[in-house]
Amino acid sequence: MKAGAKTAVAASLASMVNIPLFLQRALADGNIGLSGKKLLFIFLRGGNDGINNLIPIQDPSYAANRDAIGLPKDPAAFYDVATGQCDNPGMLQPYAIRTGNGFAALNPNLYDLAPLFNTGRMALIHRVAYRSQSRSHFDSEKYWEKGGDGTAAGKSIGEGMFYRAIVESGWNQSHPLSGVSFQSNLPQSLRGEQPMTNLSSINRYNILGVSGAVAGNVAADRLKLLNNIDAANAWPYAQKDNRSLVTGLGDAFRDTLDIFQDPSFATNEFYDDNGTTRLFPISTATNQAGVDSGSYDYFQKLKSAAQVLANTDAVIAGTEMGGFDTHTAQVTAGSPHLGGHGRLLKRIGWTFHALSKFFKTYSPTVKWEDVVIVTMSEFGRTSAENASAGTDHGESSLMYVGGGSINGGVYGCSPTPMNGVNQWDPGDGGKNGSMFQANASVGYLRRCFDYRSIMGEIIRDHLGATDAQLNRIIPGYASEATEHLKSGGIIGSTPIIGEIGLV
Repeated sequence: MKAGAKTAVAASLASMVNIPLFLQRALADGNIGLSGKKLLFIFLRGGNDGINNLIPIQDPSYAANRDAIGLPKDPAAFYDVATGQCDNPGMLQPYAIRTGNGFAALNPNLYDLAPLFNTGRMALIHRVAYRSQSRSHFDSEKYWEKGGDGTAAGKSIGEGMFYRAIVESGWNQSHPLSGVSFQSNLPQSLRGEQPMTNLSSINRYNILGVSGAVAGNVAADRLKLLNNIDAANAWPYAQKDNRSLVTGLGDAFRDTLDIFQDPSFATNEFYDDNGTTRLFPISTATNQAGVDSGSYDYFQKLKSAAQVLANTDAVIAGTEMGGFDTHTAQVTAGSPHLGGHGRLLKRIGWTFHALSKFFKTYSPTVKWEDVVIVTMSEFGRTSAENASAGTDHGESSLMYVGGGSINGGVYGCSPTPMNGVNQWDPGDGGKNGSMFQANASVGYLRRCFDYRSIMGEIIRDHLGATDAQLNRIIPGYASEATEHLKSGGIIGSTPIIGEIGLV
């Protein structure tokens, strides 16, 4: 029945629109869109200091090289005991939170993650980067968002990774909202020849501007404007003017004009278990979650992304959070659990808590098991703090991955090998061990995971891409003998774990 349905969809769409041959082929393959599975992405821009997110608290080189910004141990806790559960203080404390694996700890600002982590549906994946890591913000964002690495081949990839996933499926041919971002500009991950949607705010999307017209004239005015848009799109222009792209943009614009006028997008009546704390703190009047006032715009965009996935046929939606380029004053002097970086981590913790509650309780058809939430960041920070109580551009960092089908836990921050690869080599308090493996001076945390392996599992095993589609969405998958994204292997002199059974 599934195969028949997909074939019927492919045939009907191909008959209605002029779909290129490779898209007609793609429509008959895979399950992206048809599966009902969704992806919500958050790009942490600036280079997140992963070592102060998921802390190698049992590595003596951590405290020795982070005197000002390092998080201390709770003197009443035993961090070397594997309890199997993350401690749940329920409030901000000055001490690192035990994750229960006998080695790693959480930044105390991430305490909202503890309940979700303990359900087994939150993965904390450390030491994630890519081959030939760039320490340029611009270049590294490009590699991450286009699905490449730091080589010339990675730089030459034209379209975004999420864009290719959607176009490969053909979902965008019949669904005007297929990939959506909420930020100032369309991210590179969704850029390509065919239009995807980027909004700065749902509340400003009534571009026709006739909703306040005199009663009785609204429907007629809107119809007149929509007919004018259709007429403009039908006017013949020379092919050199890239009319096919312009027409696609016009059609997408017309077809999405009224989607966000639904009253459900204006509501913020989404509450935590206590019935009073709003899941999305978007203003002073609604801020009961303890996040900083600078986060309201971010949570408004996060709310919009969640509602789009819950209420439309969009497959991928997301936003961004800036502020992670913490060269100076990363923490409050004398109180490393406070300060700018801690406030950002508080947002991350509440993000995953809020989204899990939203999809479990308020989403009409898309459930928690249907959604994967993933963070990306262009690189990590130096293992040793600098003279300005901050950190500089480094290599590996942390990915957060949550969802109702995720096999959670701590990955990459344990002295126990995985797939024959050492996840973490503790130092002796000097500038050695994993924290300094890629740089013996300031320390770059060398990768043991390639971010493409993480994204590949999500795109294939969650969204429903076939292996052939994945080879085109993330080109490195087509070269397993040299890239080792699936099964792991040695890249140069660096052992890579490969896929981890994330979904």
